[in-house]
Amino acid sequence: MSNSILLVQITDSHLLAQKTAQLRGYHPWQSFNAVLQQALRCRPDGLLLTGDLADQGEAAAYGHLVDAIADGAAQLPTYWLPGNHDCLDNLEQMFQTLPCSQGLKAVDLGAWRLILLNSVFPQAKFGEGYLSAPQLQRLRFYLTHDSPKPTLIALHHHPQAVGIDWVDQIQLQNGDQFCSLIEQFSHVKLVVFGHIHHEFQAQTTNGIRLYGCPSTCSQVTPAAAELHDERPGFRLLWLNEDGSYRTEVRRVSCVPASVKDHAF
Repeated sequence: MSNSILLVQITDSHLLAQKTAQLRGYHPWQSFNAVLQQALRCRPDGLLLTGDLADQGEAAAYGHLVDAIADGAAQLPTYWLPGNHDCLDNLEQMFQTLPCSQGLKAVDLGAWRLILLNSVFPQAKFGEGYLSAPQLQRLRFYLTHDSPKPTLIALHHHPQAVGIDWVDQIQLQNGDQFCSLIEQFSHVKLVVFGHIHHEFQAQTTNGIRLYGCPSTCSQVTPAAAELHDERPGFRLLWLNEDGSYRTEVRRVSCVPASVKDHAF
């Protein structure tokens, strides 16, 4: 890899078993495919998929996703984690067919390390997230026992409130515990997540940056937003060899949405 590693974050595609099917007025497959094609034009070193990849967790929906990646970038490393809409068994099984697929682990990316977490809470009533004790123990192990590299952590649920009441009711329920843990390690540089269906950034009390990403499907309007981009999008993450990074969101023009905010 070059001195700068480029990852593309793609999230919340909510794909269905039928490519032509609509989801509350949206066309999940059409918008996902448009996002993927534009993302691949950026010539990334890897894809980072942060959950809710299939709306109902159907194997066929993951099959469409895997086929699209294989057609466009079969040898491109693909890093994935589940969201509250995903079926982990189906997701894991289908991604095994990709030659360069890795999920729910720590991965070395040159000078950097990527840690993928599962924030899905099986007992959730409304899609809220939670990092179990084993997940937190595993995270601490990765941060403590491996040599300290600049670290990017990815999960599905947002660990801090984004200022939209109904969205924040389904955030990571132990987000304070998560943030307190990562703040003990100066080599943690940033956290990325999906779930909120819009671009967002904030930081923990000691300056670790937190980034939300637009969905490839429907968008949610941020609180008090005067102007809001309803187009699907993706996030670019340049991870530099010296431990610095740069990130930006790009949008894709495709089939316009006919319905706005909806539950996840």
